[in-house]
Amino acid sequence: MEPSLQSPKHAHVIVLGNEKGGSGKTTTGMHLIVSLLRLGFSVGSMDLDSRQRSLSRYVENRRQTMQREKVPLPLPHHIVIQKSPFNISDEAEQDERDRFNMALSRLMSTHDFVVIDSPGNDTFLSRLAHSYANTVITPINDSFVDLDVLATVDGQSLQVVKPSIYSEMIWEQKLKRAKRDGGSIEWIVMRNRLSNLNAKNKLMVTQVLTELARRIGFRVAPGFSERVIFRELFLQGLTVLDIMQDGTNMSVSLSHVAARQEVRDLLKTLRIPQVDAKLSEFRTAVTAEEQAVAGQASQRTAAAAVAKEEAKLEAAEAAEADVKAERATA
Repeated sequence: MEPSLQSPKHAHVIVLGNEKGGSGKTTTGMHLIVSLLRLGFSVGSMDLDSRQRSLSRYVENRRQTMQREKVPLPLPHHIVIQKSPFNISDEAEQDERDRFNMALSRLMSTHDFVVIDSPGNDTFLSRLAHSYANTVITPINDSFVDLDVLATVDGQSLQVVKPSIYSEMIWEQKLKRAKRDGGSIEWIVMRNRLSNLNAKNKLMVTQVLTELARRIGFRVAPGFSERVIFRELFLQGLTVLDIMQDGTNMSVSLSHVAARQEVRDLLKTLRIPQVDAKLSEFRTAVTAEEQAVAGQASQRTAAAAVAKEEAKLEAAEAAEADVKAERATA
């Protein structure tokens, strides 16, 4: 049974895909899930990597934090799709297709969004999930090593020689989607770990990505900078949005504010009308909160500066008193 895309409640399906590990799929996926939940949407999530289970462990870490800290946190309806135990290829694919379709149908009929995390290699489940996506997000680290997952690039001229196997796979799934239900797939390439400096490598990657986007049909989105906080939050199952809204016993810094803005920028890049409407509603309240946090940080900095000057003054006065005492003794 294939998922019904014409049902009264038709969820928007977002697939995180990249056939190279370490690109930030799971971190991006979890931040998207929590962002959508906090905007008031109902969200289902699927983990297609039953071996690594990174997204599943992120969700489980989140549940444990809720129990340990007694903090209510929004959770998705999460499902793991196991790899088929059958050895014969046709039987295995049919088994995985049936279980994937059943899970996706259930999530699509009861939620506004379904976010799917795919494994960092080519699998039947990954290709199948891509074919049902409304939006595919491919996070890449900002280097030519990661860019190789999209295309072969000539090292001298920086010209695109040919699309990669992954790019060709997405094109095939676009054709399958159009044939099945007339739908389309929006492909977004997300540049992660961007440097704040206009380094030569960054400018060269930008040049190639611009040409690639025109040639094989995707949009480029700003991603997440290289921030320690993104890596630290996994063990607690938290996101930068949780830190700033719930009592999780973690202090808020300007780095958290900047990271949350990166998440919000990604949401805007998706160009999903219902998301844009929600973001517009929340914009005023969020701006006021960020100003308050920035004000608190400025006050702490000013207070530290005053304390430092007072310490210097006290030291100078003490030294002057010592000099006077020595003169009086002499």
